[in-house]
Amino acid sequence: MKKKMISFASLGLVCATFFLSCETNNQAEEEQLDLALETPDKIISNTQAATLFQNDQNTRLAQIGKSRMSFEDKAIHFDLATLTAYINRLESMAVSKNIPITGASFVFGADANGKRTAFLMPSTRNASLDYQESFTIENGEFLTFKHVDPSLKLQNSSQNDENLILSPNGYLSFNEATNMFNNYQTQYISTFAKKVTKDYYTKAVWYSLEEFKDYFAYLQKKSKDHNLAITGVDVFFGVYNNDPSLELKSNAQTLFMSASTQQQTIINIKGKPLKQFTEEGFFAKNGDENTSGSLSFNEGQLSPPPPICNHSTCSAFKCKYVE
Repeated sequence: MKKKMISFASLGLVCATFFLSCETNNQAEEEQLDLALETPDKIISNTQAATLFQNDQNTRLAQIGKSRMSFEDKAIHFDLATLTAYINRLESMAVSKNIPITGASFVFGADANGKRTAFLMPSTRNASLDYQESFTIENGEFLTFKHVDPSLKLQNSSQNDENLILSPNGYLSFNEATNMFNNYQTQYISTFAKKVTKDYYTKAVWYSLEEFKDYFAYLQKKSKDHNLAITGVDVFFGVYNNDPSLELKSNAQTLFMSASTQQQTIINIKGKPLKQFTEEGFFAKNGDENTSGSLSFNEGQLSPPPPICNHSTCSAFKCKYVE
């Protein structure tokens, strides 16, 4: 009888161990699943973020005599709460005003002193040109902001009464945004075009409303889980590698976003500063290609669209929308 009791006890111990093991495995699988579900598709690795940043320095700023620009002058800072409220407002406006808002674009700009910036505008799909076209509303009038044009014309009267163009320093009117857009064309695109001939010069980067929301929620969760005190998003100009496999994105200008505290830009859950990561050059030697702990976001849709000529809008076989 004693032997049987020992046997049953042993069996119970085995069963307990088995179920504990199953529970541990299930818990690990659930944690992996949660991690996969919470990580946005367009999160990029620390190395990718640093490479984009350095490519911009080497292939753009150095080409036009602006290589001495400080790291701080390259960061375009947005408050996270403001960005979240802005995207939520666009989502509500799409319903309340029955506007097919597809997302928002960071449109490239430069101030009067030549410092690069970017401002956010709501976008809707232009079916005829097949790209995401930015717009705003002023005095009840729907105004498009055509990235395909080399420069834009000012309105006779312009005021930001709907607050739809968000800059790092507050909301802009159509004319204020137009001046910045035209400044970027003059000081960066036209200057670069004299050095390097390209068929396509990026002027904006688009993300869907859902992509913005997923990324902001991801940052808020990581901030809470890892005690990072993330308060904002820093936007940086970047350039893709000169790799033919990237096709239209090869050597193209882009923007990428990274988490920001009140003190610095951080690119992973360990709080690694982007500035330190790029200055050390570690990414070039033995970089971190793992995206699981990254806080950077890219792979936006570049705009205006690459030139696809069907000769219906061309003059002398030169596309109307190619700069």
